[in-house]
Amino acid sequence: MKKLIWIVFILMLIISTVYAQDIEYADVVGQKTVAWNVVTPIAPTDIISYQLWTDSEVGIILDGETDLLVYTFTFIIEGERILGVSTKRVAVFPTFTETIYSADINWSNVDEPPGATPNPFVLRFIEGIQLPENLRLQ
Repeated sequence: MKKLIWIVFILMLIISTVYAQDIEYADVVGQKTVAWNVVTPIAPTDIISYQLWTDSEVGIILDGETDLLVYTFTFIIEGERILGVSTKRVAVFPTFTETIYSADINWSNVDEPPGATPNPFVLRFIEGIQLPENLRLQ
């Protein structure tokens, strides 16, 4: 029986380690910058861009799009968010153009597939509070 308890304990420890994630905070103006690796075009005429997503209590929202490998999220409402990035490919052919999107979003809170987010994290934005003024002796 004691052996079974140890096995269950070790399994719970392994599972909690696999799903561990850091808590990151936006700066005082509600911003956090993220970066990712380049996606290699399939054809030389491809146009690659990246779509940035937030997942929060209000749902999944497309936050923006860029052709850079870095993006700064800006938040005005306090809360906790999961950040994500996906790929948009515009395939240009001689007679037509087609837009293709990656099959999934690379979310900040999981490392799936392995290596996609090596250090999973959740982002929190909490506004600072005003400093008291007029300090004086009574």
